[in-house]
Amino acid sequence: MTLATRPRFAFTDVDHTLLRVSTLHHFGEYFFETTGRGEVLAGHRTRMRRLAETGADRATLNESYYLLWADIPVREVEAAAVIWHDELRAAGLYRTSVLTRLRALRAEGVETVLVSGSFRACLRPIEEELGCAAVLCTELEQADGLFTGEVLRSLIGPAKRTEVEAFAAGYPGHDLAQDYGFGDHISDVAVLESVGHPAVIPVDPALESVARERGWEILRDDQR
Repeated sequence: MTLATRPRFAFTDVDHTLLRVSTLHHFGEYFFETTGRGEVLAGHRTRMRRLAETGADRATLNESYYLLWADIPVREVEAAAVIWHDELRAAGLYRTSVLTRLRALRAEGVETVLVSGSFRACLRPIEEELGCAAVLCTELEQADGLFTGEVLRSLIGPAKRTEVEAFAAGYPGHDLAQDYGFGDHISDVAVLESVGHPAVIPVDPALESVARERGWEILRDDQR
């Protein structure tokens, strides 16, 4: 494979970067309300609030969130995610600046890779919408067609960079300096500094400050 034909990638965070909302919370609200499981959602909110009050870190909160999906059929979740995504798209919840850039990059041969702490069933319609090369995400345990509520692999914080580097290593000679990255939170710094073309959505003042210090691109939407 010559340098000219080596693939290039755009690694993008999803929640509040590609989308204006958190897939975990937005889809969770949608699924449990529309399927008549509101009481499960109410219990989840109480549990998460108590954890937050104790100062639980992001990793703990992320793993606790997935207890919400225990004993839920995987196929039911996947089917609901398709309908949810149609509504999400109709509501204009894709972030225009990022979506436009990713599509322009794809026209130049740069393939999109989603990098998210969200889970695959929720992300699959987004993957199909963008024609992604891959999805690097949190993986949930399944048994007998049901989610167990257990996390097999959590993809948040530094784990994102580890996964991005492992993905790139699957392409011999791949140079991350040729790749792009998009993020909105200070926890995305590890991925953004690993690529040659980082871009920041100015949602988190801490990340925006880092972007200014390092001369990274800051992408703004007309729609706020």
